[in-house]
Amino acid sequence: MQFVKNSFLLRRWGGLLLLLSLMALYLVTLDNGLRPDELTGGDLITHQYAQVEARPSNAPGYPLYTMGGWLWFRLGRGLFGWLLNPIQILSAYSMLWGLASLAVLYLILRDIFKRRLPAALLTAFHATTYFFWYYTVTTEQYTSAVFQTLLLIWLAFEWEKSPRDSLLLGMAFVSGTMLANMVTTLFILPPLLWFVFSRPTPQGPMLMVYLKRPKLILQAINVTGLPLLSYFYIYIRGAQHPEWRGQGQWPTAWTWFVNFLTIQQGRDELAPGLGWQNFFTAEFPALMGYELTWLVLIGGLIGLAYLGRRRAIFLYSTLLIYFIFCWTYRFGNWFQVIIPAYPIFTIGFAAGLQKLSAVSYQRSAISGQRSSFIILFLAALLVYRFATNLPRANQHNLPADTGLDPGWAILADSPQTPAVIASSFEEKVALDYLGTVWGAASGIVPTDPGRLKPADINPSGFNLYITRQAAAAAPEVIDASGLTPQAAGLELIALPDPPPTQIPATAHPLDASFGDELRLTGWEMVDADLWQVALYWQTSTPLDYDYTISVRPLVAGQPIAVGGEPLIQDHQPVWGVYPTSRWPAGVMVRDVYALPLPSGLKPDAVQIVIYRSTAEGFENLAEQIIRLDS
Repeated sequence: MQFVKNSFLLRRWGGLLLLLSLMALYLVTLDNGLRPDELTGGDLITHQYAQVEARPSNAPGYPLYTMGGWLWFRLGRGLFGWLLNPIQILSAYSMLWGLASLAVLYLILRDIFKRRLPAALLTAFHATTYFFWYYTVTTEQYTSAVFQTLLLIWLAFEWEKSPRDSLLLGMAFVSGTMLANMVTTLFILPPLLWFVFSRPTPQGPMLMVYLKRPKLILQAINVTGLPLLSYFYIYIRGAQHPEWRGQGQWPTAWTWFVNFLTIQQGRDELAPGLGWQNFFTAEFPALMGYELTWLVLIGGLIGLAYLGRRRAIFLYSTLLIYFIFCWTYRFGNWFQVIIPAYPIFTIGFAAGLQKLSAVSYQRSAISGQRSSFIILFLAALLVYRFATNLPRANQHNLPADTGLDPGWAILADSPQTPAVIASSFEEKVALDYLGTVWGAASGIVPTDPGRLKPADINPSGFNLYITRQAAAAAPEVIDASGLTPQAAGLELIALPDPPPTQIPATAHPLDASFGDELRLTGWEMVDADLWQVALYWQTSTPLDYDYTISVRPLVAGQPIAVGGEPLIQDHQPVWGVYPTSRWPAGVMVRDVYALPLPSGLKPDAVQIVIYRSTAEGFENLAEQIIRLDS
């Protein structure tokens, strides 16, 4: 009885269990980071900013997809912010469309097989093909295009069985959503119109029947045009934010809007792609065979013929239009354009497999063997595809996802806000992202190193910083600013105005002399785990030389050894950007040193040596051992 009950539950809830299993797979492989090149440009980052800020995406803006993404991001942050980071939440929006695509594919395959298990296995096989898997777990709009295409096919097949008005209007509405999303999906529309209007009826072709129903025609036009109202959102947001319009000058928002909708950039990219001399290459269409396996690709192409004449013509024509477009124009971008066509091969493969199964069944009385063979065959295909693509499609915790690291390193120094931070390009884009998407850089305005003078900052009252990378790339900007650099941490250099003359209340006061003019007025433990210590220096008169400061933590009077070498950090003050010869008298200079200590060691003192380079080698100014309070 328990076996019968479990079998019933599997049949009743098999589709839901399939989707839940695939959702779990996608969640553990969900993209959660950004490579530096992804952060600086491209479709992925464009879609992310569009969904976070409700701004137009790439032309023509993908208004429905972007508006839905904007709602999803806010809902996702509220519901799943404790579990998923913002990148995962943005990527999960693609996952939702991917799961919806697989749900529709499963319905189509189940209708072909008339059984749930082979439909589930073949759906899972398609779910683990590389392109579909990759675009499901990253921030792209292509899974929505797959969903729209499959939904249109399913509606068309259902309409063929029972030509109800509701199904026709459903196809009209989906066609309208394609116009408001990825317009290349409309390649299926001419074959679909033939499929619908050429259907024979006792009154003649279906087209003649529908022409006699003006009310239905008007309803179809209205539901098709309804999604296009979303383009008002593109116009409004472009009018509100001219800085979002991209490169170019337009006299009015309307002029920009019309230019944007005509996809000037996309038209510029349309150029002859794959010539006849390279009709078949290792990339296209050979890569399709690798992704789907040649068995599924060729078998699917043949198997479409067994769907019935009208369905076969419908889907063969759609594939032909896709192939002509890819070969002629978008060879370099074919995998994005043609991805909605991939499941058509899967549908054809199911039809061919079902036909082959039916033929073998007629020749054999052992139906159980026939069924078991199909199940084992599809399971083997699934295991092979899963094992091959898991290392490639898994986007979770990739070692190359270091794009945000420069921004996190800056925030780790806890800059006092509001702050203007002059940074390198890589740091700036990371801070922009962390502020806009992550909400982690509130009150911080990243800028270029050239904007350091207080008069350049608007509004006033901002704390000024420059990063070590920016200072190293443009050292002259600190001199031009006329400010006094202070080490604010491992990455940031503060530029206070006016410069400090006293140590902060958090520091331990000292009065340790190094030579006649230089003294250490205090120290502060910034981070005990990393052993990051801040030293506060002051000179009574300007110094003649550029001195280097050497910091050496001690335990029981002995240096700490790492790898057989003493743990030492030497550099000129403020990470080398503020040498002692430039120090004005009386100004406090904060300098920072950071040393990774071996586990379990806690220094009780630090040896500080100050020296300068000479023609003969090195000359010490002074050295002292400073006891560290517990």
